[in-house]
Amino acid sequence: MASWDGRAVDERGILRILNENGTRSPLFWIFNGAPEPARLAKCLGDDQPLIYSRSSHLLVRPGDDPMDIRNILARYLACELCQHFPEASFDIGTSCQGSTIAMAVCNLLREAGKGVGHLCLINCSLPEIVTDRPALLVYGDQDTASNPFHKDPVGAGKRAKSAFSEYEKYMVRAEHGQFYSEGTVEMLIDRFYAFRSRVAGSGEAKRALTA
Repeated sequence: MASWDGRAVDERGILRILNENGTRSPLFWIFNGAPEPARLAKCLGDDQPLIYSRSSHLLVRPGDDPMDIRNILARYLACELCQHFPEASFDIGTSCQGSTIAMAVCNLLREAGKGVGHLCLINCSLPEIVTDRPALLVYGDQDTASNPFHKDPVGAGKRAKSAFSEYEKYMVRAEHGQFYSEGTVEMLIDRFYAFRSRVAGSGEAKRALTA
């Protein structure tokens, strides 16, 4: 990830930060490709720190089980976040292949006593991980193959209810891989902020919102 934007936080350069002089409570995000972080950081504005890493996209050979890599990444990232940002509480986001890592990091941070407020999961396949956090689930209206609610609305609804304390589905006009394009990313973040403001019922969520 040496060519990815932002300052490397850890020695390996796997955890990076953009907009680091911002004063708002940081977001933590998992990305699939190198161009995506700068696009989101620009949309968020200079006052919103964006701490980020990558998914297992292109790290796993075809035919191999990606879960080992994802679990290693999740444990490593949670440890580094605790070490380098000991006072921070986080909202967490990702897209596509990052959902398993993001949800695992969420739980590892909470086990370590860190605050996690809200999740923003784009094209999430709803892995069977219980986070007990509120989540905005974003899907592209031109990418129905990646939307579990399109394939099996009843089954997807049951998995979402078991994974999240509350969730909201949001359809955005986008094809697969277009969620960080200009115009789309702004709508996505506006909706996430609105969701975060509306769903601030838990103590952790309130801390993340007001910090």
